[in-house]
Amino acid sequence: MIAPRQPWLYLRAAYSTPTRTFTRPTPPARGTCGTRGTQGTSGTRGTRPVPGTPTAGTARGTRRGAVAACLLAAAGAGTVLAGCGAAPAARPAAPAQPPPLTASYTPAAGTGWAIVEMGGSAAQENNFWELFARPAGAATWKQVTPAGVADNGGLVVAASQAMVTGFLPSQDLTFSPLAASSDNGATWSPAGPVSPGLADVPDALAAGPGGSLIALTSGGAELGQRLGAAWACEVTGLTAAAFGGGGAPMLAAGCARAGTAGIFARTGGAWQLAGPAVPAWLAREDIEVLRLTGDGRGLVALLRAGTGPGASVVAAWWDDGRWALSPPLRAGTLRSTAIGPGGSIAVILNGPQGATLAGPGASWHALPALPRSAAALALGTAGRVDAITARGGTFTDWRLAPAGWSLAQTVQARIPYGSSS
Repeated sequence: MIAPRQPWLYLRAAYSTPTRTFTRPTPPARGTCGTRGTQGTSGTRGTRPVPGTPTAGTARGTRRGAVAACLLAAAGAGTVLAGCGAAPAARPAAPAQPPPLTASYTPAAGTGWAIVEMGGSAAQENNFWELFARPAGAATWKQVTPAGVADNGGLVVAASQAMVTGFLPSQDLTFSPLAASSDNGATWSPAGPVSPGLADVPDALAAGPGGSLIALTSGGAELGQRLGAAWACEVTGLTAAAFGGGGAPMLAAGCARAGTAGIFARTGGAWQLAGPAVPAWLAREDIEVLRLTGDGRGLVALLRAGTGPGASVVAAWWDDGRWALSPPLRAGTLRSTAIGPGGSIAVILNGPQGATLAGPGASWHALPALPRSAAALALGTAGRVDAITARGGTFTDWRLAPAGWSLAQTVQARIPYGSSS
């Protein structure tokens, strides 16, 4: 038997006992995924500190290395983090083009959210990532970014019984504080830190039944259960986490072995390669999973095949025990992604150009020229498509109508200019 060419990848699948009270966490020791602790202070976001957020580190570390996965447990208003060691791995390397953090998600029922970058120059540390929410049945968005923590590095969101937001490392913040909300972002409670910090991918957090969470971190992992199925894929790095049907933990990755879609399911106490079999025209392409989300019944995934200007994206849906694939869309560089009801998907490409996919069995549909400064798309029920623009502190929602884009809403966002310099 030929030995595998890469070191083992591990996941510690350890659920800790839930608690129903938040504690004020201190920064976890280097190499752990977080523990409950005592009072700390935070890297700040303007002048709006939140008690109980953790103390920042002293140096910014890279997040685009090998990615570890930690399973966390949460219940109701409380969160306990299960430890997950993280030591550098020799083989996995970062994708050349990580999935864009600008993203949106709208479930068939429940609160939809969108994350966009706003403010000023990132070079001057005056850029801020903002979270907007739109409850089911509502026509308008509301800014709900948790206050008190610097968010220049980016935000990620997971939603199940509650909405959990993670802050990506930036500047002196070398780990990732979490915040949880059970009222659509009206109020937030600290939910403990994750260290090393969360990976800079839009699905770095996943929420599942019983308040369970999965977090992808920025370090290679060498603790826990062997991800033996990785050899069939030659994993280059984990890119997404999700919970599948029945609450099974899922992980997604980029694969160095051509023609392999790196989606893994934990079944029977072991990790199994569970991605779709790709058609012949993808057999020689490197495939990376950009998005992976559970939709209540199955899974929705967005795959990138190939690299550079000739790369394509393909949607994949898991339902009723089988995978379905969409036709390819020549994508080049993606600027944002959106997942909506019924497995619908939308993307913004360089240009900028927009395209939507209604769901399984549909083909990609090119959108009319997008509004100027369009940053993200958001999908809704009955085929609703919104384009979100973000310029400085102005968030604008444009709704697609038969005659073109129509202004639906303008929000003057609260941007803490100068707070991070």
